[in-house]
Amino acid sequence: MKPIIGILGEVDAEKSTIVQTAYLNSIEKSGGAPILLPYVTEKETLERYVSLCDGFLFTGGGDVHPNRYGEEMKETCGTPDVMRDELELAVFASAYKAGKPILAICRGIQLVNVALGGTLYQDLPTEYPVELFHRQKEPKFSPSHRVKIIENTPLHTLIGASSMTANSFHHQAVKQLGEGLEVMALSDDGIIEAVYGKGKQFLRAYQWHPERLFATHAPTRLLFEEFITACK
Repeated sequence: MKPIIGILGEVDAEKSTIVQTAYLNSIEKSGGAPILLPYVTEKETLERYVSLCDGFLFTGGGDVHPNRYGEEMKETCGTPDVMRDELELAVFASAYKAGKPILAICRGIQLVNVALGGTLYQDLPTEYPVELFHRQKEPKFSPSHRVKIIENTPLHTLIGASSMTANSFHHQAVKQLGEGLEVMALSDDGIIEAVYGKGKQFLRAYQWHPERLFATHAPTRLLFEEFITACK
């Protein structure tokens, strides 16, 4: 039986939830059954979702509000999605406590890091003098730069290589690492591109968008297959 994967999508002003089909396709083609979690606020409903799902995918989107990691919002920060922050932090806390497998992408890695007590660069160009252009000009389904994979990490074991190519669509990034997280990959200019949870629970988070490379990039498919295997 296919494991049920709860997907945390974007939340609009009317509390509607949406998700790009690339996430759904990547989960389904890897052997999972994706469902989109709606915006809800009651704890009992959230707990029911956590008990129903075998794993959770936190997707890309807008910036996490800086007050979630103890900072004032700067002018260079994007417009935070307060409703989405509230929902995702609650779901993460419950799923993490329950030991459910978690995969996080782009905004997702930032949300996970904040949830575990870490901080973010609110805007890379102004807070971190980067050499790479982390908001790529190339088509979104094409890789734009290399990431260096750290030895003796789950990503290195999975890919079997010291580097891989990735795409890039972000202006924020992990700054101070959250509790229980370890770095798996870095960009050539030192930005954290992937982390994992040090405990027994499956927790993987990537700054790039592997769902957009799924059809053409074989190593990327391994990231989703590993997640689905953990959810079974």
